Amino acid sequence: MKYLRVKDFNLKTTLDCGQTFSWTREDEGYVNADIGQVVYVEQCKDRLYYETSTGAVDLRKILRLDDPIEEINSELLKDDFMSQCINYSQGLRIVSDSFYTCLVSFLISSWSNIPRIKKHMSDIREIYGPKYELREKNYHGMPAPEVLSGVSIAELKRLGLAWRSEFIVESTKAILDGEVSEESLGELEYEEAHKKLQSLHGVGAKVADCVSLFALGFLEAFPIDVWIDRVIQEHYGIFTATGKSYFRKSKAAREYFGQYAGYAQEYIYHYTRNTS
Repeated sequence: MKYLRVKDFNLKTTLDCGQTFSWTREDEGYVNADIGQVVYVEQCKDRLYYETSTGAVDLRKILRLDDPIEEINSELLKDDFMSQCINYSQGLRIVSDSFYTCLVSFLISSWSNIPRIKKHMSDIREIYGPKYELREKNYHGMPAPEVLSGVSIAELKRLGLAWRSEFIVESTKAILDGEVSEESLGELEYEEAHKKLQSLHGVGAKVADCVSLFALGFLEAFPIDVWIDRVIQEHYGIFTATGKSYFRKSKAAREYFGQYAGYAQEYIYHYTRNTS
């Protein structure tokens, strides 16, 4: 296998912290088939060993290995609680998932949990996605919007997606109609992109923040779910003192943590989810 050297990076922490549904645990590493081919990655100390099905893959970009992590952590180190979160989350990086995969996975996340989201995404891949082969094993990737646009709401409901089926179908149609695109969103400032994402059917403020952070690379995005909301109320009264709306809490978090608020969110989520 090929390899690349890494510094201050932990593959398991990064891929198991709940931010991505593109990577699946396999053998000693992880597999991702949502990038137009399949890639297998495993870590041994300061090396990432990887193998691909067809060609080169930019792991440095996908895993954000070049993020200035020392600068990020230094800027976020504002209080004792965040110090605990950072120390526990050593090696974590915000991923850079494909836009459409990220969007669909977080549309599915509404009133769900991680195992169920993974199951739904796996079903969609196996039924509608392209097939790849690596090391004599078959993998299915995420279907393109053009493919999933041919799937009806009723078909998706039969997979157990319930009302989320309509979210997927309508958002896919809007993307194919050019109402929203990854390219155009990337040209906007965070707040404009966040607002534009919410024009998609079923995309609320939290899903828009997840896509902004994990696919579009807006590191200031601070997704707030029930878990994060509970934690910030306990440790950061400043977030709720400004008001109860998602917008006000998110704005307060971004003002407090700054340009790397998304890293703060993921540190908090990973730490509290595993220690509470």
